[in-house]
Formats: sequence, C-alpha cells, structure tokens
Amino acid sequence: MGAVLYIGEFAMSATEQESGVLGATGLVHGMALTAPYSSGDQPPKTPAPAGAIDCHHHIFDARFRRPGQAQVPQATVEDYRLFKQRLGLSRSVFVASSNYENDPACLLDALAREGTDRMRGVAILYPEVTESELDRLHAAGVRGIRIYFGKGRVPSTEEFSSLSRRAADRNWSINIVGKRDDEVLLDWQQVFLEAACPIIVDHFGWSPQPAGPASATAQMILRMLDTGKHYVKLSGVYLSSAAGPPDYPDLDMLASIFWQAAPDRTIWGSDWPHPIAMKNGITPNGADLFDMLARWVPDAQARRKILVDNPERLYWS
Repeated sequence: MGAVLYIGEFAMSATEQESGVLGATGLVHGMALTAPYSSGDQPPKTPAPAGAIDCHHHIFDARFRRPGQAQVPQATVEDYRLFKQRLGLSRSVFVASSNYENDPACLLDALAREGTDRMRGVAILYPEVTESELDRLHAAGVRGIRIYFGKGRVPSTEEFSSLSRRAADRNWSINIVGKRDDEVLLDWQQVFLEAACPIIVDHFGWSPQPAGPASATAQMILRMLDTGKHYVKLSGVYLSSAAGPPDYPDLDMLASIFWQAAPDRTIWGSDWPHPIAMKNGITPNGADLFDMLARWVPDAQARRKILVDNPERLYWS
C-alpha cells in the first residue's frame, strides 16, 4: 500500500492522490465524468476541501424493494461513487428516505460496502425501536434518526422527546423533515428547542417562498440555531424554491442568513439522486448544486466548516 495523506482524522490514500484529484494546495478538484442522475459532465468550478462530506444523499437498490413500495430509481452505491468523484467529495452521509420506512437493510448494506471511514448513516426509526437494535445500528455506522412530520408515522411529542434522549445517549442527532406548502414543523417548536440531542433541519426546513427569511418556519429555525445546539442543512434547493432552475436565486438570502447565524452548525447536502426533482422532470447538475455553496458562502474557511468540520463533529466524533 502506498503513502497516506492525513487531513485531520481523514486519510486520503496514495491511489486517490495519484488520480490527480488532490491539488498541491490540499484542495480536491472534481473530475470530468458522467454520473447517473446528474446533468452535465464537468466538475464544479469550486474545489472542495480535502475530506469534504456530502451530508445528504440516498441509495435506492432494487434488492431491498418492499412489496407495495413506491417506485424509485435504481441509484446504487456504485452510481453514487461516480457522483462523489465528479464533485471532489471524500465522504458522505446516507440519509434514509421514506420509501424503505424503518427497514434499514439498504442503509446497512451501503455502510458495509463503503466502510464507516467513508460513509455514515441516518436511519428512519420508530419509537418502539429496541436498545439492542440501536446498538446494532451504531456499530454499523448509523449516527442519527430521521423523522418526517408531513407523512408516514409521526411520533407524539412524548415519543419524540424519548427518542431525542436515546439519541443523546449515543451522541446521535435527529433529522427533521417538513412539508412543502404546509408549515408542519411550527407546532413542534418547543419540543425541538428542548430536545436532548442536536436537531438537524433538513432542506432549509421547507421554508416557504416567497416569504423565505420572513416565514414563520425560517424564524423558528433561527430560534433553534440561537440555542447553540441545533443545525440547519442547506440541501434540496428545488424543494423550497419558487424561482426554480437552474440557479434557484430565491434561496440565496435564506442560505446566507442561516449560515451566518450559525457557521459552526450549518451543513450541506446534495440530495442525490434528487428523487423529487427527477419525478418532476428536472435533472439537476450536481456541479452547479455544489457551486451554489460558494455563492452563498464566499469565504473558503467558512465553507470548510460547513463541508468538513461541522459534519465531522456530528458523524465522526
């Protein structure tokens, strides 16, 4: 085995260095290639810091499809590796989606194949999950729970608080998912503020447009960030934007306000393979999605926090 370059706790192998991705400055330049579920074939204009983490993507594998499950694209671990290579990313967080409900088989398979140095996981779990199952998931590389508030099984306030305590016991976080055109998270504000573990607000909280920063949801997220404990995820621009592709400019101010409110508790995710966008006939350009972060966060050191330091604290500490 060749030499290994260490960036913090992350090791980049000699094979990766010889690929020409790692530049002399320690920045990682993406590669020109075609990746499934992403238009274009050019890398981002913005290089990534070594060890950069995509904090929100999915894997869909027909081997784990359940009877009656909604049809989803076949988007495998191998497909995602190409996408990650195109963007110059080093690690990732596989966030479970609702189509598998609380069945972790696809998630556990991906974690085993990638290894926990490369990938961590966030699972959909129900309140009755056993301690032994939580232990099993932790050993496999799971570091968080995902809860939808606009569909599926929504816990009671007592159940949510209990899950947050159980997550805190393992140094996990909880990802919360809202709903478009219905600010369902607002009823849970006090529960979120009092949660025992960090709460991560997925997809800008689905803050409605055109209100954006003035919306009740965005104001709630800012109150959560003000606690010094909770996080916001800049992901899924096509979910909240009313302006639409290719630039989604109506989210610029919202992204700027969020990260400036909490530069140490903001993270970024690609949402690959962009299932809702694809369902609506949009194939996002992954390089453009990554370059949006530089538009929102011009300072390279702040972007390093968002792409490396903050997710490392959440998922690899």
